[in-house]
Amino acid sequence: MTAIDTEEVLALLREAGADLCETFWHGEPVIEADEMVDAFRRIDGAANAGLKRALARLYPAIGWMEDELGGTEAEDAETAAMAERGEYWICDAIDGAVQFLRAIPNWSMSLTLMREGVPAFTAIFDAVHDEMFHAAWGKGAFRNGERIRVNGRTAHYQGMFATSQPPFAGRDPRAVRQAGVALSAMLPDVVAVRNLSATSLQLAYVACGRIDGFWEFGDDGFNCIGGALLVREAGGLATQIDGKSYQLGSPHIAAASPGAHASMLLRLQEALEA
Repeated sequence: MTAIDTEEVLALLREAGADLCETFWHGEPVIEADEMVDAFRRIDGAANAGLKRALARLYPAIGWMEDELGGTEAEDAETAAMAERGEYWICDAIDGAVQFLRAIPNWSMSLTLMREGVPAFTAIFDAVHDEMFHAAWGKGAFRNGERIRVNGRTAHYQGMFATSQPPFAGRDPRAVRQAGVALSAMLPDVVAVRNLSATSLQLAYVACGRIDGFWEFGDDGFNCIGGALLVREAGGLATQIDGKSYQLGSPHIAAASPGAHASMLLRLQEALEA
């Protein structure tokens, strides 16, 4: 497998983030749906392409997975062959595109290295607030170079939780129904449930103990797979709602400290089975 220089990759992400911040702070809110799509493809596409070129120069043996709007298929035969050998990048240059385009400073960048279907390295960068979260398999999780851990909550009761929806959530009616049931079940138990920011960043907040847990229904692997690694390396659990392993293509995710994760899953499973 290809050895990567973590600091080199983080520096690339910081550079791309600075460029995105320049665009963000000088932009006006985009409010029409068609204009938002066009702006996203232009801005996110340029950032995504720049990272792809830079990483390809440094690590030519590592493939590249197409962006979330284009699906999770490799974009050409050469990249597909690389992915089949077990290594490829997943990049979401702007997770929280709606916030970005509406001039709301709650978006992030995420980059994950996959090896044989498993996240081996991830970086989640909140460029607006200069917070870089990263983790590598078996090596711990960090925020701006300092080790982080999930908090010590032993159950979900009286906790603070977050949830979100995948892009184009309305295309999955079953996930929409499950999300409604889950929220109704959790609200009586906890202090608050919020949608705080980009999905990947909310998982980073679980990893560093700012929030007690996160759940989401619907396939959102591009935004969740790296955050799942971050939570696990910070001592937490990130699985599907039924307790099965979370991976690309999973229909839902639940992440929290071990105790809060156990009671949260029990509550969500009971609600969905009712």
